[in-house]
Amino acid sequence: MLRGPWCQLWLFLLLLLPGAPEPPGASRPWEGTDQPGSAWAWPGFQRLQEQLRAAGALSKRYWTLFSCQVWPDDCDEDEEAATGPLGWRLPLLGQRYLDLLTTWYCSFKDCCPRGDCRISNNFTGLEWDLNVRLHGQHLVQQLVLRTVRGYLETPQPEKALALSFHGWSGTGKNFVARMLVENLYRDGLMSDCVRMFIATFHFPHPKYVDLYKEQLMSQIRETQQLCHQTLFIFDEAEKLHPGLLEVLGPHLERRAPEGHRAESPWTVFLFLSNLRGDIINEVVLKLLKAGWSREEITMEHLEPHLQAEIVETIDNGFGHSRLVKENLIDYFIPFLPLEYRHVRLCARDAFLSQELLYKEETLDEIAQMMVYVPKEEQLFSSQGCKSISQRINYFLS
Repeated sequence: MLRGPWCQLWLFLLLLLPGAPEPPGASRPWEGTDQPGSAWAWPGFQRLQEQLRAAGALSKRYWTLFSCQVWPDDCDEDEEAATGPLGWRLPLLGQRYLDLLTTWYCSFKDCCPRGDCRISNNFTGLEWDLNVRLHGQHLVQQLVLRTVRGYLETPQPEKALALSFHGWSGTGKNFVARMLVENLYRDGLMSDCVRMFIATFHFPHPKYVDLYKEQLMSQIRETQQLCHQTLFIFDEAEKLHPGLLEVLGPHLERRAPEGHRAESPWTVFLFLSNLRGDIINEVVLKLLKAGWSREEITMEHLEPHLQAEIVETIDNGFGHSRLVKENLIDYFIPFLPLEYRHVRLCARDAFLSQELLYKEETLDEIAQMMVYVPKEEQLFSSQGCKSISQRINYFLS
């Protein structure tokens, strides 16, 4: 028996389903009662009536789309009803409603994108996370969703997608990587389709680099055999041994259509690095001093400087690897340094995540505990939002 929220959802669907039966002889007292003296002619009721009609029509469209997703063989939708007038499209809230229906149905029946229930590809959730939970990174918000979604919706991609995240510690690189994992895969980091490597943890000793190369190649190959959509994350990428970077080269090369790996045609590589975060900060500070607003800064302002500086860096192998020299990295994505207002929002989110009450004055106190640079301007948080949780625990103790 359905109970709780599922029962409420089911009853709601029954009310909104197109063609729901009515009792024989049922009458609608509000129909044909437009006389001024009628109680049903009250303007508030008429507005409610119009809203209910609109909700019913919207529900019919969603039910058509939903049923065609889960019962494609029985789909007999009318093209005009599916698209609606004036090129009707799913709004964000409507798409979340459709996602709720699909999640509910798939909770008791296999119904998965591309036939693999480990893969969720919840782009609506990813968009929400990037726009609501991530602060101060408008370039990341614009680029990550468009790039990842476009790649995963390509029927036969020619190469793996490689994104390199750069910026100071605490600006959100790992945070965005987790958003991707949680929205693309049902089990997040525990998914069979995801592998995360931390350079100093998984590959700590240079003398064992040959062993590490074999292990890395084996894990990539096994993961691709298990899943046709895979994600590999390399944290502290600037500390990877050059030999390991060379091993990754063939996996990022452009392939001819006949050379596609049937077991894993979609592969995403994420490289997370603090490398040349100082250059990002310098460019941002220069633009702000010149009168630009933060939101006016574009990729054209940052990516050329960032890529050039990475290539010229002599104290690490990442910039001199074939990944960079042969343009196998699709995008170098800069994470901007966070300002006081962003740190304050991070403190608010930390309180909300622990279901704790807070005051505006408390957020200011926590934000003021952080160190800001440069020394003269005191504009950027030196640690971003990385130690906010510890500050809150200290504040509450």
